[in-house]
Amino acid sequence: MIKKEDIDKNVTEDIAKNEVAKTELKVEKKEIKKNKENNKTKKMFERFTFIFKKYSLFSYIIIGIALFFLAMLFTAQMKSISNTEQVINGKREAQLADDLVTLQRKYEDLKQKNDKNQKVVEEYQTNSSTNNGLISSMKTQIDDLSKISGTTDLKGEGITMVLSDGNNIKDPEKRSDSLVHDSDVLTVVNELKAAGAEAISINGQRIISTSAIRCVGPVIQVNYQKVAAPFEIKAIGNSQYLESAMNIKNGVVDLLKEYGVGITVTKQTNVAIPKFDGTISFKNAIVVK
Repeated sequence: MIKKEDIDKNVTEDIAKNEVAKTELKVEKKEIKKNKENNKTKKMFERFTFIFKKYSLFSYIIIGIALFFLAMLFTAQMKSISNTEQVINGKREAQLADDLVTLQRKYEDLKQKNDKNQKVVEEYQTNSSTNNGLISSMKTQIDDLSKISGTTDLKGEGITMVLSDGNNIKDPEKRSDSLVHDSDVLTVVNELKAAGAEAISINGQRIISTSAIRCVGPVIQVNYQKVAAPFEIKAIGNSQYLESAMNIKNGVVDLLKEYGVGITVTKQTNVAIPKFDGTISFKNAIVVK
């Protein structure tokens, strides 16, 4: 009679054998899978090696042809550069020869001009005394013309007059007469010229032959510049004579005071008058020779 313990023991051993068999089966499957992957990789490597061996010679041929053409192009370029340099060198030599001829001609021209100038210098040196006198006379004439035309600053004895609007006139009808008008300033300037004034300015504006004095609204325009009261009129000349001419009885000062205009006359030993600051141009006047 079979015992129960023997049956259980046999069952246990069978189970253990099955487990071992399953484990071995799994290991065997893994090895088979691994061998398949290795075989696949080996086949891909063999295929790549075959393709490389098949087309490598063709690639080398293509690269060789490309290098050959590049070498040919490089050689042609170097030859072209060499030819260009030869042409340029030839042109440079021709250009340098032309430049040399041109410089020689210029040198000869300059030498001739220098010889002429040297003769002129020798003539001036020979007649230095005469030339110095001529230059001094010309300088004096230029200075005199500059003074007359008003293109230079001047100073000297003279007088200063100040004209201001009157403010003590109660009668409205006479109040306008107490204001300094352009005609009043012009009258004073004319009287100064008649008295021998050599230079005149109004609020810093030099009076020259083309100066205009006219009314522009509430101000007066002198040399196209607006000036307002009080008007400071400076004049260079004999201070004693100028003062006497202004203060003469029934003269311009008395007349302006009668209208109510404020006016003062002051003698000075050093009156400074600036030069004309505008542009002097003559378009129609022609010098008669």
